[in-house]
Amino acid sequence: MVSSSRRITRAASVIGLVLSLSAALPASAGTIKLVDYNTDHGGTAKTPATTDAELDTIAAENPDVVVLQEADKSQLGYFVNGLNSRLGTSKWHGVYAQHCQTGTAPTCSSYATETVMIVTRLTTLSTDSTLIWAKDDYHVARGTIHMKVAMDDGTPVNVFVCHLPALGNSQNARVAYVTAFQAWAQSFGGPRLVGGDFNDTPGTPPIVAMTQQYKDAWKIGGTGTGLTHAHGTTLATRIDYWFHDATGTETLAAIKLVGSLSNSDHLAVVATYNVTPAPVVTENALLDDSFATFVGANWPFGTFTGSQDTTIPAVVNGNLNLGALKDSMTGSHYRGLSTAAYDLTKNGSAFVRLVQAANTATTAYAMFAAGSDGNNFYRVYQSGSALVAEKKIAGTKTTLVNRPYDAAAHQFLRIRREYNTATGVNEVVFETAPNNNGVPGAFTPQYREAWDAHVVASAIKFELKAGTSDAVVSPGTVVWDSFHIATNSK
Repeated sequence: MVSSSRRITRAASVIGLVLSLSAALPASAGTIKLVDYNTDHGGTAKTPATTDAELDTIAAENPDVVVLQEADKSQLGYFVNGLNSRLGTSKWHGVYAQHCQTGTAPTCSSYATETVMIVTRLTTLSTDSTLIWAKDDYHVARGTIHMKVAMDDGTPVNVFVCHLPALGNSQNARVAYVTAFQAWAQSFGGPRLVGGDFNDTPGTPPIVAMTQQYKDAWKIGGTGTGLTHAHGTTLATRIDYWFHDATGTETLAAIKLVGSLSNSDHLAVVATYNVTPAPVVTENALLDDSFATFVGANWPFGTFTGSQDTTIPAVVNGNLNLGALKDSMTGSHYRGLSTAAYDLTKNGSAFVRLVQAANTATTAYAMFAAGSDGNNFYRVYQSGSALVAEKKIAGTKTTLVNRPYDAAAHQFLRIRREYNTATGVNEVVFETAPNNNGVPGAFTPQYREAWDAHVVASAIKFELKAGTSDAVVSPGTVVWDSFHIATNSK
């Protein structure tokens, strides 16, 4: 806990505590063992430093993943190397995310050295972090991390670390944090395991809000009160948790508390989960077009989201080349192609590779759309240094997300319709992926929300186009490739 840990009078004697549901289960196929630990400023707040004692506590559990709060950014290597040394391996690695001390959303002007961390011995499939803007007396926003790891049997699991705003006067900020976190975490699918210092006790508004989507592991399998945080020399509150999806395939196998109050003012929470691999779903490809030659049956129409300027060249010869775009010409000038309608009701999607973007020094556009007609569609586009997702519903256009465009990370653009088991609704998902030898690498969700019924999912057309909406000097040429439509896509 950020605030109270700075005000605690620490006992000189060692208080060792272990509360257990059952004996710890060894990590094996189908199980994952995790530790959540608030390190009390990395174990450096006392003399002598207690970081090594914290590492001893963690290593004794032989976990797969560890999530940490109140560790300094400089200590990532110390934790990683310390676990590798104690456990006789070189597999441990990790990431950190700093908290923001000053700034206004979405821009942080100065970062704290205090972080949250995730370290693991498992294969990391992807990592993401975000700032959650929920101000308290110490930070205006707090770093939060997502890491997707592969269990020993290959099953992917999403792990998150949280550290909520501190002090009694910040409960509203904690509720705001939970609301923002849940919206962000939904974009990563399941299974989802969330560890952290939530700075509030069971039954309070932040924890009640969290348990609308997640189960409190200690409430399911813990023995006794499960107190994790000390006031002075006495354990007083339960504010450290493991949560898991309320509707996920993961089930709690064991949970316990370990540690000593001479090392940190928090005990560590150790949870073991059984995770059932998701059923294998075979993707059903509906259309693949590498643009080796022009196939008119694949692209029977021009643009449907706006007017078409057929004087702009459209050349198919190993890719779809739209250009050169109109230079210094006022008005709207776009050229593109669109498909027939496809049924996306069964987790359908389409992706395309943006091989060459419009000139990033201009306001020229490269656009990829999925929709019913010119008044009802979803679209992702590159213009200048921005990558934007938007929707047009009943004729009204709305920007959904605006990200800095990265030509390497955003090589592949995907629009997907997915049934979200956590919310019980179908959603539109905008995703990007790097190029991996001509095919998409791992897709990263950029935004998701409920799919609007105005966009008729059983009859979706796809459009590739490029152009300008006003006079642009040197707009460049846009090149598309590797177009793919499928159902049962993941």
